[in-house]
Amino acid sequence: MSTRLFLTLAGALLVLRLPSLAQPMGPDQGLYAYVGERILHGELAYRDAWDQKPPGIHYVYAALRYAWPGDAAIPAADLIAAAVVAVTLWALGRRLGGSAAGGIAGLLFLLLSDPSFARYGGVRVRAQCETFIALMTAAALLLGVTGGTGWRRTARFLASGVLLGGVFALKYNAGLYAAVVMFGIALTSGLSVRDMLTLLLGALVIPAALFGVFLTGGALRDLYQATIAYNVQYSGETYTGPWQMGSYLLHFPVDHARVDALWFVGGVGCIILLVAGLRNRLAWVPLIWVAAACVAIVINGSRGLPQYFLQAAPAFALAAGVAGSVVLPRMPRLLAAIVIAAIAVGVWRVNDFPKLGTNIWHDVRYVTGGIDWRTHRARYGGQREIDKYSALDNADLGAMIAQRSRPDDTAFVFGFSPAAYVYAGRRSASRFFWSRPVILNFNSGNPRYGVGGLLEDLQRTRPAVVVLQEHDWSPDVQDSAPFFMSQPSLAAFLHGGYHEVPGIDGFLVWERNDR
Repeated sequence: MSTRLFLTLAGALLVLRLPSLAQPMGPDQGLYAYVGERILHGELAYRDAWDQKPPGIHYVYAALRYAWPGDAAIPAADLIAAAVVAVTLWALGRRLGGSAAGGIAGLLFLLLSDPSFARYGGVRVRAQCETFIALMTAAALLLGVTGGTGWRRTARFLASGVLLGGVFALKYNAGLYAAVVMFGIALTSGLSVRDMLTLLLGALVIPAALFGVFLTGGALRDLYQATIAYNVQYSGETYTGPWQMGSYLLHFPVDHARVDALWFVGGVGCIILLVAGLRNRLAWVPLIWVAAACVAIVINGSRGLPQYFLQAAPAFALAAGVAGSVVLPRMPRLLAAIVIAAIAVGVWRVNDFPKLGTNIWHDVRYVTGGIDWRTHRARYGGQREIDKYSALDNADLGAMIAQRSRPDDTAFVFGFSPAAYVYAGRRSASRFFWSRPVILNFNSGNPRYGVGGLLEDLQRTRPAVVVLQEHDWSPDVQDSAPFFMSQPSLAAFLHGGYHEVPGIDGFLVWERNDR
């Protein structure tokens, strides 16, 4: 495939993603955006704003909020990441299997990983941790397999290591991808001890810098509790033991291939490469990447959250591209056409292309004035009883909090509506700015955690407005409003200094008595 043809088709597929710039931030993105805002105000994750994700994503969002303090920064970052991954896959595929492999890999990735295939136009999966993990891993692997000699080789491996350190900072279990890069180097140009040391040196740069930040900020213990202790518990909730974890590793790729065409096509590619690898060792590079991605997903837990699977998309696209370049040229044209047609039918049956068109068309209509702002926002969450998040509710909450408080006031939203703080431009009255860690009574032996830690924060800051979300976590755990009011100390705090005021459906709103 020529460079011009690839760039033309890739550009067309990226144009399909442009209407997504009109989408609001999703629930997880609201968490990251709030912590990013606090970082820009000189505060520190976990010590001042408690979230379970490792620090990398918070600094990514701090950069996004600094560059473009609006919702559009999130889909824009997702779109740019997709473009860079596609070009990287094109270069990787050319290195491992020729121009056809690169073209197939890049175009399959852009077509089949489009978030608009997902519910609510993909608002929940854009610019997630795994989005940037996929980007950095692909770039690190490309630098590794490019190789070279002398100072160029050293510079490439050092840069590859820095990217791998960034991957680790986004999610610790993603450190597995370092093995993918080392295997890739070993299979392409050979891996020496010096090469490994160069990679390690680069990989230490970002984690060491972050360690220094949290050490000087006195937040290492909070960092550990949030990103290791809580996540071990969170992942462990989904497994009864090692056997169930192993069982999930064996069956989930097949299950996901039934609902994600990229996994379907990439899975077929992996089967082909297992055979091709007997003669061509380069065929093992995408296979090792796919295997590492599957293990990383299993470590996240078996909840099947859609963002978990994003990190594997480039690996499966590369597997499909390299496999296609190996098999199709060796087939008679008629047989190759039949195989391509059969795979195309499978792709059509697995991915919901009408949904893709509907989601894109909705955003186009909003951008062109065919849909008003509230109708547009109402589409993103809150349509099902099990939804924890509504983009419209978060915007309305933000407007209400801004109206009922001053810029130097704090506010408190107990639930899963973190974007409300961002829209209101207000700081949370507690570092526990979302409710699940408190409801789970996580680390309750420490007085700075649990109900006691939350109450201490609220008594110290006395927020102007307290909002309790009525429906968010059930049946997983108790919903936020019933939990808050069932705790004698929290209920007494609220009744002792606040009065209830009209709010919006699904939320109880209390205002401080002196307001």
